[in-house]
Amino acid sequence: MQILERFHSKKSRKGHRLVAMALMLMLTAVPHIAAGSDDVAEMSIDEAIDMAYDEYIRDVSPDAMRPYAAMSICGESEIDAAHMARFVLRHNPDFDPQIAREFIRAGSRYGIRGDIAFCQAIVETGWFKYTGGTAVTADSHNYCGLGVTSKGRKGAKFATVADGVTAHIQHLYAYCTTDALPPGERKLDPRFDMVIRGCAKRWHELNGRWAMNSRYSTAILSVYASLNEFAGKSKCQK
Repeated sequence: MQILERFHSKKSRKGHRLVAMALMLMLTAVPHIAAGSDDVAEMSIDEAIDMAYDEYIRDVSPDAMRPYAAMSICGESEIDAAHMARFVLRHNPDFDPQIAREFIRAGSRYGIRGDIAFCQAIVETGWFKYTGGTAVTADSHNYCGLGVTSKGRKGAKFATVADGVTAHIQHLYAYCTTDALPPGERKLDPRFDMVIRGCAKRWHELNGRWAMNSRYSTAILSVYASLNEFAGKSKCQK
């Protein structure tokens, strides 16, 4: 979905065509929407995307979402890596818990909510299963579709889990700040300089930027609300 950054760039002269391409891309990037399926062929692009996001939104009531509506991308994580990993393992028994640990570590280095970025990765990868027709594979360590600019394109590939998570966090950092990278950090995000720096301070401001769909941030924050509830129940059971 990073194709949208070119649309928002002042250098772009092909905005309308790129938006159309981005909408088609979302059908392959969003989990459970397989390219070329009969179901997708019979519905509009917006309907197909909404159907995919429904998986993450349907179990969270509007009242439960209100505290999360204006949450900042920057900040300290509030959920620990152990709870994050267990949350995903319920849906994907093959999930590598190192991914959760790296989101907390990278988020801490950059001052980004690593726990919510992790929820964004859940939406982008379909519980880290990479199903639904996306060309991105688990061994790419690409947790947010970086460089996936057309249907069937695998996008960026990173050598390690840590590098892939750091690139994801750097991309959020580009959106929510105008600061230089933290001392000692090297740029891993191949699309960092394509972002209009500081244009999205809050998760809901990624709508129409990171993804065209107006419910993109709702899907992310709904997953976070569920994670928060899961972590709270787990703590009470101890």
